Amino acid sequence: MIRYLAYRVGLLIPLLLGAALLIFLAGHYAPGDPVQVLLGDHYNPEVAAHKRHELGLDRPLVVQFTAYVARAATLDFGISYVNPARRVGDVVRETLPISLRLAALAVAAAAVVGVLLGVWAAVLRRSIVDRLIQLGVIAGLSVPNFVVAAVLVLWFALRWRLFPVAGWGAPANYVLPVAVLAAAPIAYITRISRASVQQVLTEDYVRTARSKGLPGRAILARHVLRNAALPIVTTIGMAFGYAITGAFVVEVIFNIPGMARVAIDAILQRDYTVIQTAVLVYTALFTLINLAVDVSYAALNPRIRY
Repeated sequence: MIRYLAYRVGLLIPLLLGAALLIFLAGHYAPGDPVQVLLGDHYNPEVAAHKRHELGLDRPLVVQFTAYVARAATLDFGISYVNPARRVGDVVRETLPISLRLAALAVAAAAVVGVLLGVWAAVLRRSIVDRLIQLGVIAGLSVPNFVVAAVLVLWFALRWRLFPVAGWGAPANYVLPVAVLAAAPIAYITRISRASVQQVLTEDYVRTARSKGLPGRAILARHVLRNAALPIVTTIGMAFGYAITGAFVVEVIFNIPGMARVAIDAILQRDYTVIQTAVLVYTALFTLINLAVDVSYAALNPRIRY
């Protein structure tokens, strides 16, 4: 296990370097100029040249990228081009916990609701309950999250005034964003849970447990859920990735000061250092989530060894 963990962590280094290089080249070759955005109405060629030299944007791209990687290796991500008074590392420390909290709440809600619905549908296969749950799964997979956000805001915030339209900090501010982010993961987890539990319910050891007179709940807890857990855990891990990327829409709609919203602002303002850092952070998060899911397999199934 230790050798496997070291191998997976070692793979993170070239992955981060590749992601940083791609976003670095995309940012510098895409149309637009961060200096022009920064100067605004005060733009003139002489001031722009001085500012570009001050930010190091007149150096060769190889030198700029090498310098950025060297600083990032020490967790120094430089300063924001658009707001030189702020260091990018401080921006990450302030905003990343908000995005992670939002994603964690959405995944937790999706895991609980999705597993319960999936097990319920599997146990009551081909019943009216199963058909209704299947219909809800199709709707959850088909409707984009920004449409879900618009509907929830219209009904629960504007019409019924149960929750605030935007903002962050109060418990009521969590409800609508978490619901939007959890909608699609609930559908995915429900579908996989139903299929996995249905498959396990047809196994011989489940029929043997029933013939011995074990209660249905005991069979589900001891035999079915544990053996059906691997695909469910995989889907929950994927749901966390969906929640992180879905936050790019949700944080803007609900005015949440998370890292996804900062990344969107940086893209619009051509703030290279913030964009690069956001990509690195999200790439590292995806890799660590996948690693955690893989390691959990060994705990769920003793036959799996790394």
